Amino acid sequence: MPAVTVIIPSYNLGQYIGETLQSVKDQTYKDWECLIVENGSTDNSKEVIREFASVDGRFKLIPLLNNIGVAAARNLAMQRSLGKYLLFLDADDLIDPKYMEAAVTALEEDPSVTVVYAQADRFGAEKEWDLPPFDMGTMLASNCLYISCFFRKREYDLYYGGGFDTAFVNGYEDWDFWLSFFESLPEEPNVLQLPEVYFHYRTRQDSRNKGVSDEVLKEIRRMLWEKHKALYSKYFCDPTLTVEYRRMERAFRKASKSLGWQLRSGVKELLKK
Repeated sequence: MPAVTVIIPSYNLGQYIGETLQSVKDQTYKDWECLIVENGSTDNSKEVIREFASVDGRFKLIPLLNNIGVAAARNLAMQRSLGKYLLFLDADDLIDPKYMEAAVTALEEDPSVTVVYAQADRFGAEKEWDLPPFDMGTMLASNCLYISCFFRKREYDLYYGGGFDTAFVNGYEDWDFWLSFFESLPEEPNVLQLPEVYFHYRTRQDSRNKGVSDEVLKEIRRMLWEKHKALYSKYFCDPTLTVEYRRMERAFRKASKSLGWQLRSGVKELLKK
């Protein structure tokens, strides 16, 4: 059986998924399987996946006729996974060739480690990466873990068998997944961040989370609170760490760099004189 199972949900990302699968194939650590749940794409995604699977049996296509959503797709693949360790990867993101080797080494050397992830960067439509260090208080205020972290399947099986909640149709199902996973553990999670940049997150103008409105985000936060009251009751979140505040902060910084903003600021300064 493979040591690592990589799980990739795929839907109409044929222009990117070849790069993603190649980043898996290029891993220095070779003991893995990669399950790709193809959610009934209408582009060339299936053809790209089949091409990889035809030359490397570690890639395994799970074809679906209809799009069941990213949460259900990950759950389906987890049920079929054989690896000791699990890694979720979106069909347009990339992992460094040494990520798997470094993460497995960390998990093998310290059994107390719950989750391993790496430093990361962004590429594509948006370069800024605003990801604070992990601690549970910050995690409750704003998701500070991307989805592509390594964890033991044994801990998932023993403490949390529910998988991803398909009720989170508007995104942030990964945030809920990590909170549910941590909440179900018998002790505080031991989350290790590797010092190297091993994860590359692609930003796209049409990405799902990018289009989430403040009203929808408010509903998502309500769902998280209702579901994880026990966790939230242990921590008091700094308001400046919340998703809403960080979104406003980014918008303010972007606006302050615009020519119009600078002109208005200059006029105000002149009027003061």
